[in-house]
Amino acid sequence: MTTDTASGSDNSLKVLSRSVNRPSITLGAIVLALVLGAMRLPFLQYLRPVGDFYIALLQICVLPFLLATIPLAVRSAMASGSAPGVLRSLLFWVLMTLVAVATVSTLIPSLFFGYAAPDEQMITKIGTLLGRSADTVDVEFAIDARHAAEIKGAAESGILALIPTNIFASLSSNDSVRVLVFAAIFGVGMVLTERQSGHSIFDALRHIQAVCALIFDWFSLLVPIGIVALVAPQVARLGSDAFTALTLFAYPFLATGALLLLAAPMLCAFALRASVASVFGVLLKPLMLAASTRNSLICVPLALETLKHDLKVQDEPCDLYIPIGIATIRFGTILYFVIATLFMGILMGRHFAPLDLGLLAFFAVAASFATIGVSGIAALAPLAIVLRPFGLSYEVAVPLMIIIDPLADMVRTMLNVGINCMIPTLAGGRAPLPMTQSSR
Repeated sequence: MTTDTASGSDNSLKVLSRSVNRPSITLGAIVLALVLGAMRLPFLQYLRPVGDFYIALLQICVLPFLLATIPLAVRSAMASGSAPGVLRSLLFWVLMTLVAVATVSTLIPSLFFGYAAPDEQMITKIGTLLGRSADTVDVEFAIDARHAAEIKGAAESGILALIPTNIFASLSSNDSVRVLVFAAIFGVGMVLTERQSGHSIFDALRHIQAVCALIFDWFSLLVPIGIVALVAPQVARLGSDAFTALTLFAYPFLATGALLLLAAPMLCAFALRASVASVFGVLLKPLMLAASTRNSLICVPLALETLKHDLKVQDEPCDLYIPIGIATIRFGTILYFVIATLFMGILMGRHFAPLDLGLLAFFAVAASFATIGVSGIAALAPLAIVLRPFGLSYEVAVPLMIIIDPLADMVRTMLNVGINCMIPTLAGGRAPLPMTQSSR
């Protein structure tokens, strides 16, 4: 009787969570946040602590969820013997998607910038913004690589930054990349020792995974409030003056980002043989969470639930790819770095030949991987990898990017989550329906 009651309450919670997170309510919260932000009402500053509190709640179970999910995915792949095929398919679609995103991110904005040029009024506004940002942001700290070295230490570079030398320190510092590496290695070890000894703790991991998913369902009831509390202050902080001055950057960035975000559910719908509208409505939940929190990893539990339970994508490619893919492959950053470089080129009179555009796409992809494990202003440091080969000033670009980053970060995170959700869908397709008694 008690079990039935608990099961009923869990189902009621899931129904309530799905009702609160309907696309119409989510879009309504986004629209309300944008309107409030555009009005720049004074009370919006008091919503920042509410938004920070909401992000802290969502982060509670992210790393425990990953520590349980990745070993379970590794065990499933190794036990079924399908791991090589799944990994080959995932790798193929990752490479294809990287090439496609880099190509689209380069060609479409280059066409826009080919027909657009800044006028004197826009240059004057940009100069004013540069002067204002120099007064409000420690630009020297942001552009001086020595400061980053002081923080991270000499040993925290290259491949060493991925090695989880102290997993407890990584957990306490929210170092997601090292936690993911540890979980993958530990998962392989757990499978091998299970085969040798016959003992297993994977049932306990499944329970931990279910607990984390339940807690995430609790907090997802607050998503509309969290969206307003997180988005409205950011839009108000940006202001119309900054957006007007940087329209030459914003328009191609938003247009190309919207194109990529529309392409992802369309390709998912094609792979799943479903309607585009239904797939888009389902994917809207993790996309809106990404836009509001601007944190890709927070979206992992909801992305997995959306793909496996709502879209019925095969479990194995989702569990194997989504946690690692969202943490390491940053498609939104590729677009951001490309357009930032083209924008700086048009400001400084730098023309990009077709060969330059090819190199630009390559450098942007390479620089996007250099942002793994960092966020905020520190994530702008790899932009120098893209700018300097073309003789463009990184020192001038950083203050401008800092100004528009609150808006750009929302789009970047949505692209990271949306396109990464597309890859296991293309690699695995729809899960086969379970056999019923009548079908036997």
